[in-house]
Amino acid sequence: MNAADVETIRRAVRQHKDEAISLLQEMVRIPSVNHPPTGDEKEVQEFYLRHLESLGLECEMFEADDVPGFKDHPGRSKEHDMANRPNVVGVRKGSGSGKSILLIAHADVEVTGDNALWVDNDPFSGAVRDGRVYGRGSGDDKSGMAINAMTPKILEAAGVRLYGDLTIASVSDEEQGGANGTVALLASGYEADGCIYVDGCNQDLCISNLGGGYCNIDITVAPPQRDTTELLKYFDGFRRRITEFREIRKKDFKAHPHYVGEDFTNASIRLMNVSLGVDDASHGAFTIWFYLLPGEEPEQFKKRFTEFLESAAGAGNYKMQWMERLLPASEIKQTHPFAGCLKDSFALGAGRTPSVTGSYMSDMGFINQYGKFPCIIFGPSRMGKDGMVHQPDEFVDIAEFMECLETVVFCTMKWCGYEQT
Repeated sequence: MNAADVETIRRAVRQHKDEAISLLQEMVRIPSVNHPPTGDEKEVQEFYLRHLESLGLECEMFEADDVPGFKDHPGRSKEHDMANRPNVVGVRKGSGSGKSILLIAHADVEVTGDNALWVDNDPFSGAVRDGRVYGRGSGDDKSGMAINAMTPKILEAAGVRLYGDLTIASVSDEEQGGANGTVALLASGYEADGCIYVDGCNQDLCISNLGGGYCNIDITVAPPQRDTTELLKYFDGFRRRITEFREIRKKDFKAHPHYVGEDFTNASIRLMNVSLGVDDASHGAFTIWFYLLPGEEPEQFKKRFTEFLESAAGAGNYKMQWMERLLPASEIKQTHPFAGCLKDSFALGAGRTPSVTGSYMSDMGFINQYGKFPCIIFGPSRMGKDGMVHQPDEFVDIAEFMECLETVVFCTMKWCGYEQT
């Protein structure tokens, strides 16, 4: 890209800043919570469809259950009901034989918790304060939806015609281990030569992602029990073994260049949702969430963990119920041309070199495993600091949001090829 084209894009992005922020606010104000087995994405997806249509894209909205091949797809989660949870896709055909690009974001958001935990007492305010847009989904992932929708707008305003096809997709059911929207997108035949899943954190270029899932474990001690003393003793044996297993997993994670940090190693396996003796002093339950590294086979991990857990101290019985299909881990090479294109585009859009690293569990793994084309996670949401995703007072920094928009526009142009009209 020559200097004149770069400046033309930067000028177009500046001119459309208010429009981009307004679009993000509008979508944040449409609640689209994923609460398995159902979700509330339909209203915001209908809004998104109308918006993409207004840009002149060839659009369609469809439900996963209407896609041939979705029902029997190995990536499908049978635990999530997809009725009234559509996907939206818009396509702008290229003028030549350039490479194609797919920009994806997800329409669902996490649960909000108590409204009183939010400064505005409204998780869906979309308020702008101190250079930030607040509200559930502002970072995860309505910002991705807005960035993707603004990309063809910026290109048109700058007089850019792409050689390759640009496809924009908004999928349902990404949160809560779902991924059914992404699986339906793949089953419906959409593909590209390169894909950005605009759902990343801290503007990192994530060329790998963790897989994993959960296992529910029920425990019982011999009834009758007058109190939970014996149950607690039995549970404590599991807690110790899980803690010991985490130390083993830390070594595994530190052997991978993308997952050496304490945020990853400490979260490699987590004890969650502990419920002991609520209705019966002899019965309890808990859940473990775990991550899989790129290259790890789910069945091998399950066997390894099960054998380790069998030595838990105490007299009682337990039953394990694994997530019916785990999320796949994946990785593309840092030397892949698409990774280089996005890295160079970030340098243009943000004026600095990006951090090339790995992400947590995401739909990226489904695309790299079943789509057979390279997918990279990238976006402006926040992780490990104030305003982080899934927490009260989630926000996206507007300056970072605009940097990501420029990056995606530049990457689309560089990857697809273009001409000035």
